[in-house]
Amino acid sequence: MKNKSTLFSAVAALALATPLIATSASAQSGSPREQQQSQQQGYGDRDSDRDGNRGDARNDRRNDETRGARDRRENWRDDQNSARWDDTRHNGYYENNRWTYGRPSDGQYNRPGFSLGYRPWAVGQNLGYYSGRFQTVDYRSAQLRRPARGAHWVRDDRGDYLLVNRSGRILQVMISGQQPRDRRQSWREDRADARWDDTRYNGYYRNNTWSYGPPSGDMRGVVYGYQPWQRGQRLGYYDGRYQEVDYRSNRSLRPPPRGYHWVRNDGGDYLLAAIAGGLIAQVILNSTR
Repeated sequence: MKNKSTLFSAVAALALATPLIATSASAQSGSPREQQQSQQQGYGDRDSDRDGNRGDARNDRRNDETRGARDRRENWRDDQNSARWDDTRHNGYYENNRWTYGRPSDGQYNRPGFSLGYRPWAVGQNLGYYSGRFQTVDYRSAQLRRPARGAHWVRDDRGDYLLVNRSGRILQVMISGQQPRDRRQSWREDRADARWDDTRYNGYYRNNTWSYGPPSGDMRGVVYGYQPWQRGQRLGYYDGRYQEVDYRSNRSLRPPPRGYHWVRNDGGDYLLAAIAGGLIAQVILNSTR
């Protein structure tokens, strides 16, 4: 009797456990089609997360590049491992993200975190390595304002004019626009949903052709962006939109010739432009950017 009772107990326990085992097994195995759908859903979630993270990283990088481009619009690094110093292309170097003007020593090449590059000159910096290397210019022949005692004008490799004192400290930077300039300072807005904004853009690309001012007509292939003004260009759409300034309120501005006036763009740069036609005669960078 005792053995029979034990047998009945074991059978009952097995009967109770069977549904639980079946449920667990079906949850883990299921049909092959269900397994495939579950795996695809899992992969899809992971791919979606990965694509989302990758997209966020691209957006963050693009935003950083855009912010950097709008800060000075000319900073760049030469990422070629074989790059060697060239006075006409470089004016300094990065080492562990620290910038130094001038030529590096031979032992600094090929170190981790080292790259040659270019940074535009700004008021308050010192020419250092370039003191005596840049060409001194006559302010009268270049139509520049007369320098104060102890200061003189020099011209860098890109054709821009720098007003410096005896110690090489930069007092003023003026874009010449006389020589073809590296367009790395230009940038494009990559967002497909971008809309025209006078404070951010001053023109657009269509089929890789640049035009100043907002586009009109067919908008297909239009990409908004920014390109800095240079001497010889015309304000066009911006004629009358920029703020006129009195040269007497700023010591860096010379009296404008007859028929010209000084205006200030959205970036704070000063443009000497013809009152009729908007032809730009001089561009002075805003030193506070």
